Amino acid sequence: MPFKVDTSKVEGQEVFPPGIYDFKLVGFKPKKASTGSINLNARFEMINHPDHAGKKVYDGLNEGAAFYWTDFCHALGLPMETDGQKDGNSWLPGEFYGYDANHKEDDITTWEYKGPLVGRVAKIEIAVGNYQGRDNNKIKRYFCALPDCAVKFPKIRHIEDLLKNQK
Repeated sequence: MPFKVDTSKVEGQEVFPPGIYDFKLVGFKPKKASTGSINLNARFEMINHPDHAGKKVYDGLNEGAAFYWTDFCHALGLPMETDGQKDGNSWLPGEFYGYDANHKEDDITTWEYKGPLVGRVAKIEIAVGNYQGRDNNKIKRYFCALPDCAVKFPKIRHIEDLLKNQK
C-alpha cells in the first residue's frame, strides 16, 4: 500500500528581492555538515520592512569558513572574543553549551547558544541564488556596525561579496 501525504499546503520559502535589509538574529541550530565539520546555522528574521517583515534567511557559519565570522559578528555590533595573544584564536561572543550532563558532546544538535548575539540586529545584503533548481535567498554581505572598527581593528577587511567564489 502506498504511503500518501497531502502536499496541497506544502510551500517553499518565499524568495524576496535582492537588497539591503535589517535582520534580527533569532538563534542557532548547530548540526554536522556532510563533510563532518560543524555548521552553527544562524537563523535571521527580517524586521522593519512593510512587505517582508518576518521572512527568514540562514547562514551556515561552517567552521571551515570562519574567515568571515568577524563580518557576521561585527554586523551584530560586537567584536570577536580573543585569547589576547598576538596570533591567538578568536571566537564568537558567548558559548555553545553541549558539554555537560544534559547534552551529548558528540550530538551537536543538542548544543544551546548562550550569549549576547541573539536578539541583535544586523544590516545584511541579500542576493537571490539557485540551489537544485530552486531560487533562494543568500547572504551576500554583512555591514559592519561596530563603532570605530577601522581604528580598533586596522587589519580587518570586511568582505564585500561572500558569494564571489561560490559556484
